[in-house]
Amino acid sequence: MTVLESRPLCDADGVGALTLGGFLYEVTGRWPEREALVFEGQRWTYRDVREEAERVAAALVAGGTARFSRVGILMGNRPEAVAALFGAALAGAVAVPIPTFSPPPEIGFFLAHSAVDTVLTQSVMRSRRYGDEVRSLAPSLPYLRRVVAVGEDWDDWTGSGAGTDRSIIRARAEQIVPSDQGLIIYSSGTTKQPKGVLHCHRAPTMQFWLQAGVFGRHPATRLWTSLPMFWTAGLNTAMGATLAAGGCWVMQEWFDPGRAIELIAEERVTEPYTLPHQTAALEEHPGWPGADLSSLRCVFGKSAFARHPSVTEPDTDWSMPVAWGLSETCTGFATHRYDTPRHLLRSSSGRLLPGSRLRVIDPDDGHELGPNQVGELTIDGPTLMMGYVGYDRRDCFDRDGFFRTGDLGFFDDDGFVHWTGRRSEMIKTAGASVSPAEIEVALRACPPIKLARVLGVPDRRVGQKVVLCAVIKDGFSADAAMVRSFLAERVASYKVPKEVLFFADGEIPMTGSDTKVRDDELMRLVLGRLETKGNTG
Repeated sequence: MTVLESRPLCDADGVGALTLGGFLYEVTGRWPEREALVFEGQRWTYRDVREEAERVAAALVAGGTARFSRVGILMGNRPEAVAALFGAALAGAVAVPIPTFSPPPEIGFFLAHSAVDTVLTQSVMRSRRYGDEVRSLAPSLPYLRRVVAVGEDWDDWTGSGAGTDRSIIRARAEQIVPSDQGLIIYSSGTTKQPKGVLHCHRAPTMQFWLQAGVFGRHPATRLWTSLPMFWTAGLNTAMGATLAAGGCWVMQEWFDPGRAIELIAEERVTEPYTLPHQTAALEEHPGWPGADLSSLRCVFGKSAFARHPSVTEPDTDWSMPVAWGLSETCTGFATHRYDTPRHLLRSSSGRLLPGSRLRVIDPDDGHELGPNQVGELTIDGPTLMMGYVGYDRRDCFDRDGFFRTGDLGFFDDDGFVHWTGRRSEMIKTAGASVSPAEIEVALRACPPIKLARVLGVPDRRVGQKVVLCAVIKDGFSADAAMVRSFLAERVASYKVPKEVLFFADGEIPMTGSDTKVRDDELMRLVLGRLETKGNTG
């Protein structure tokens, strides 16, 4: 068997407790008085996080929550969400973060599919009233016993566990082992019904510890992000890795560029953590040029943060880590560290995390491929999921225990992993294969482009035609010829889109979180646009 193996897990540096409860007690024991969470006037120390998590756990125990019961957490980024996550773990339950941007029918699906018996939510966020929404769904949720909402009955409910001895909470936490189930993450699928990814306690906690090192976090880190905890990036890379290092998470419940700029300045943030379109929105905001962002240290290269006039003392040894991973691996599986030389960051996705194995196979017949041969990436490792909720394990893994990711790529002679795209997204045009991701990544360096999505549109002559859908930043201009010329210098000629369609900001259909494009809806817009273009000559 041709398998790329990383260094043994026992050689990993900086790894502590590998259960969620154990992690909480370890980090809050190290830094009890340090500031851990900041949210709209609330300031929680590490001691506060532990005490509030124990209050949640005690209330769950008093209410009859049993070992491995499912506790849904339907909240934005706020301190109570962190207490809910760790409180569920301390009580021996499985935490199920629910996407706040999902409409009520999808929330109902998540809660029913994972057999949630308790929902911890908030009364209001923006125009949504989550407590009311979940209660209206209750008749269709056979396992649901309890709904508690911040802003309604949260304080009374957490107080209901006052009679529960804290020794019981600690005893429950101590009985949990790293291989026990502890977390269910739902993907935010754009065209298919999401799957529930079941993780053991080891998966998120291993990521907490490792990613703290990957990002170079430390007690002086003040991280700002609005990425939510129902995604593994928000859960692990933001919240978990920051707490593992003793830093502080400056929380934003949802992304608002104006408020984000204020928070970064007011809270003296050292590291912003954004998606590319969020960075573009910050730079376009009228409050951006005059903001005092001088506290920022962990910014990189020619990013908008590094270009800001007030950022005069960046950490020149820090670069944004590059990684490859997925929900099934609880975030990264291969990664570069923050101190990796720039040329390596641009050339691959890094090396495997400790204890991990990678095998590349032919996606059609399954035979194994060697170094530098592109195929489907199959993986095994300590942060790999236990399986999908409701699926037999044999339907999730091959006979050797490897998971077929659906991603294409290869590993080279030096052990670096290279990701080339999603097998399901590969565009077949005139006999050649084109990865949309390659083009989209290349366009991140194109100054006018705010958002880019590449689709393969059916074409009778070449099979599929490569079509780029783009949104232009405010204050910039571009035409199809300019974009195609930019790409022609960076990708092979057959990969340059045959059509470039420009869309107004907000016109490209996105998921409720504004982070993933809804390809099926976009395809309908593209086909209509191309048909009109054809009819008008």
